[in-house]
Amino acid sequence: MSKPELIKSSGWFFIAGAITFITILSNSDPISIPGSVVSAILLAVGMSRLRAAYSETAGLFGRSFLLLGVLGPVLWGMVIGAMLIIRVTETQVKEGLWVLLFVGPAISLLGLTLFGLAALRRKPMPRFNWLPFFAGIWYPVTYTLFSIYDISHKGQFPDQYLPELVLMVLIQFLALCLFGFILIIDSAKEQAIADENL
Repeated sequence: MSKPELIKSSGWFFIAGAITFITILSNSDPISIPGSVVSAILLAVGMSRLRAAYSETAGLFGRSFLLLGVLGPVLWGMVIGAMLIIRVTETQVKEGLWVLLFVGPAISLLGLTLFGLAALRRKPMPRFNWLPFFAGIWYPVTYTLFSIYDISHKGQFPDQYLPELVLMVLIQFLALCLFGFILIIDSAKEQAIADENL
C-alpha cells in the first residue's frame, strides 16, 4: 500500500476501534468483553498501518511505541492465558482480577500515547503531532486508576466515580474518532503531494 492509503486505512481502523471501544459502557459482559477485544484488535491494525506509513519519520522510539500498541491484543491474550494456566479462581476474578478482561485497549492505547510523546519531538505527521497523545491517554490512565481501586477494594465497583469513568470513556471515544478523521483528511493531502512528485 502507498503511504496515503496506509494513513487513510489507519484512520478508518481508529474510527472502527473507537466504535467497538464504546461498548465498554454497555452494562452487559457478553457485549463489553468482546467489544474490548475487537477494539484492541482494530486499534492494533490501525497502529500497524500508522507505523508503516510513518516508519521513516517516526524514529526508533516512535516505531517501538507503535509496535507496543500493535502487540496489545497479543499481550492481552498472554494475560488471559496465564490466568487460565495458573487457574485463577472465580473468587479471585470477582475480587478484582476481572479488570484484566479489559486490559487489551489499555495496552494498545498506551502505545499510541507514547508514540504521541515521540511525535511531539520528531513531528512525523504533517500537522497535529500532539493528537496521538491526546487520542491515546484517556483510557490507559482511567483503566490504571480504576484497576488499582478495584483490586485494592476486593472487586467493589466505585459507584461514586461512575460519572467520571463514563466521561473518560466518552472522551476516549471522541478523541479516537477525531484522530481517525484527521488521518483520513491528511491522507488526501499526502496523495496530493505524491501526485505532484510524479
